Amino acid sequence: MSNTAQNPLRLLPAPESATVELLYRIFGDVLIPLDKVREQYFRNLNEQSFVAEISSGRIQLPITTLDTSRKAPKYAHIRHVASLIDIRAYKADEDMQRQQEESTE
Repeated sequence: MSNTAQNPLRLLPAPESATVELLYRIFGDVLIPLDKVREQYFRNLNEQSFVAEISSGRIQLPITTLDTSRKAPKYAHIRHVASLIDIRAYKADEDMQRQQEESTE
């Protein structure tokens, strides 16, 4: 399903298989209900602000449904959640390295 209002998630780098496996152990499925993603990783956001952050592109997480109905449950694919986690971890590594280089100069 294509949603032209959302920014596409670039799976670069591809999610690590260990991250995908751990997420599968936590959630037990390849499609994770959006409310469970929010509860697990975005506790600081309520439902409306979480959806707004995704819609604005601040949280780059494609949303999918299995039905075309407006009331259809919304899901995030496990690879997209894993990729989001891994990308944020890589950025944290880069930020830490940059801070260390700045402090040694």
